[in-house]
Amino acid sequence: MNFILQISTKIKKKMSTKQEFGSIRGRIFPIHKSELRKFLPMASIFILISFCYALTRSLKDMNMLKDANNTAIYWLKAVAITPSMILFTIIYGKVSRSTGRDGRFNTVMIYFLCFFAFSLLFLLPNKESLQLTGLSKMLIEKYPSLTGLWQAICYWPISLFYIHAEAWGTFALSVVFWTFVNEITGVKQAKRFYSFLSMFAALGSICAGLILKLDSVSKNFDQGLKFVITGIVLILVIYNYFTADIKANPAYYQVEAKQKKVKVKMSFMESMGFLAKSKYLMLVSILVIGYGLVIALFEAVQKAQVQEYVQKTGDNAIYAGIYSEQQIAVGIVSILVTLFFATPILKRGWRFAASATPATALVMTILFFTFLRFGSTLDGFLQSYHMTALHMSVIVGIYNVVLIKSVKYVLFDPTKEAVYIPLDEETKVRGKAAVDGVGSRLGKSLASVLVTLMATTFGGGDVANIRTPIVLIIIAVIICWFMAVQTLGKLKAAAEEKHESEHREASKIQASK
Repeated sequence: MNFILQISTKIKKKMSTKQEFGSIRGRIFPIHKSELRKFLPMASIFILISFCYALTRSLKDMNMLKDANNTAIYWLKAVAITPSMILFTIIYGKVSRSTGRDGRFNTVMIYFLCFFAFSLLFLLPNKESLQLTGLSKMLIEKYPSLTGLWQAICYWPISLFYIHAEAWGTFALSVVFWTFVNEITGVKQAKRFYSFLSMFAALGSICAGLILKLDSVSKNFDQGLKFVITGIVLILVIYNYFTADIKANPAYYQVEAKQKKVKVKMSFMESMGFLAKSKYLMLVSILVIGYGLVIALFEAVQKAQVQEYVQKTGDNAIYAGIYSEQQIAVGIVSILVTLFFATPILKRGWRFAASATPATALVMTILFFTFLRFGSTLDGFLQSYHMTALHMSVIVGIYNVVLIKSVKYVLFDPTKEAVYIPLDEETKVRGKAAVDGVGSRLGKSLASVLVTLMATTFGGGDVANIRTPIVLIIIAVIICWFMAVQTLGKLKAAAEEKHESEHREASKIQASK
């Protein structure tokens, strides 16, 4: 009997989708015209945040790889970025307790606007006079196995910019934007909105790639920050206009009625304790940490290949070309995945959609490391096309990263954000800040610790010598990731049922009034 009811429910859902949009419209763009007033401002903000994220992420790597050893990145992530994210999370927690939704959003945006302006006008133009060259040389002579760490300290202006570029991705994108979207988007609407928001965000990645192609940026990486600053200013304008319209016309936006919860003020440590006590949020953390760990380990090898290739050519402008192609490709592939694969995958259920990213990462990891192991045998063949195995490994690495990140943006981010919707407001705000603010950095920082320890201990300071343990760790993490998805899927279904019943009760109370 239950089986028959489940089949009947699925048939009704498919019929309703076709009636609402038609088979083609339902697959390509299942957004009602009446919803565009909400969807388009959200999409515009997401495009701009993603544009700034893609551009700053490329600029931080380009600056660091140009001036320092690639292991400096992983020392920086291991010893500086996680403590910085914890500090930012503490500050964000205090801001969120003392201000409302708009205060949180505007505070985060204005802080990064000020820092990136400071970086453009003073920090990066004067990096050579500010860097600690003498101290770095002395430390390298005494402790050569820790060269990456000393270089991260030496180039501290770049390191400081690197930390803030990482923080932008966490707090502007993962925390304040998605917290805002989750607050004004219902469960049913989210199922249609979220994957298509990611498609619009892909346009931001394409725009960032085009900016990197400009001669002024490829010759002077710092000039890219002019576009970041402009983007943040536009975000503030659109957001404040949008939220003013929501306040003026709340009925139009059809925000779901929710029972008011008594907000409990929690310190950072209390928030982390709350996270540890929640099996639901712990599983979300495993997903976030798993992705961060896998992509950071994968990129450790990929970036080493890129740096080796650029150093052999002797042209630093190649960095801009490589990262430009990567950002444009991520955007294009993300749009293609959204248009032709996202809807069918999402219709298969949350667990199936959430499994798409680890499955893609597993396949791409095996392909990339297989090529690194046996690619040299193709050297003679590649030379006839004026290429080398090293050049080809850079191309293979870039497009493997492109596929992993494209699936991540289109499927991992929306499915991860969807798990927060059925939660109460306190859990949503505090739990999300803890998971995204610390969890996302924890995965990357853990990867950095592993890379630096393995490279220092038995890799001779070279990432190329530790490829085998890296690929084995990646595969083990992906297996744990799959297991967490399966368990979380069951808990999410139960939480959604509870959320729906509370929503019905709230609607009845409002109707009776």
